[in-house]
Amino acid sequence: MPKIISMTGMPGNSTYLPGILFKDDQAYYHAHVPALDITGYGITKEEAKASLQLAMKIYFERLMKERGLIKDMKLHGWMIGPHDVVPPDLLKSSLGGLEKCIESGSGVYRIGCRIKWPEGGLFG
Repeated sequence: MPKIISMTGMPGNSTYLPGILFKDDQAYYHAHVPALDITGYGITKEEAKASLQLAMKIYFERLMKERGLIKDMKLHGWMIGPHDVVPPDLLKSSLGGLEKCIESGSGVYRIGCRIKWPEGGLFG
């Protein structure tokens, strides 16, 4: 099972996923990881990040159990090779309807997380 970790170093067998954190016009914070199209939300920044982490945990657990993780990641533009797991090039992708949520003009902050893959990789 992949683990969501936060580290400054580059541990082997892991992938960094950039994200954004913003406040909507209803005063809720949203934490979003475009590479997986997963969002968490809350009244505070911390609640939004915790909600995102829980949503990602559920995403990985469910799709690994159903054996659909690789298929879903490929649908999101990931390149999956025998030894590599590479997230989509987010500069070439759009954030879809997310722009409408940011129209309030509030700050948008960069966030990110590091995914540590299982020892045997997604294939082992």
